[in-house]
Amino acid sequence: LLLCAEAEGFFPCQAPALQTKVFQYRLWDVNQKSLYLRDDQLLAGHLQGANAALEEKVFWVPNRTFEPARLPVILGIRNGTRCLA
Repeated sequence: LLLCAEAEGFFPCQAPALQTKVFQYRLWDVNQKSLYLRDDQLLAGHLQGANAALEEKVFWVPNRTFEPARLPVILGIRNGTRCLA
């Protein structure tokens, strides 16, 4: 929580917005298999019909914090709520 000072005291203020763009991609393996999550493992398989909704889109953002020279991007799935290790 950030606090801003005012003549009357302190009040919560907005943090500066991050200017990081999130990229979203569909990825396939060399055999055109889609990525999907099963039992917390990311697998590649042919998804057809109703199973096509299981396809995971991969989100990535530039890594500007944790060893950016060694790990230039952070990858995530599930609308960017889970990180890939």
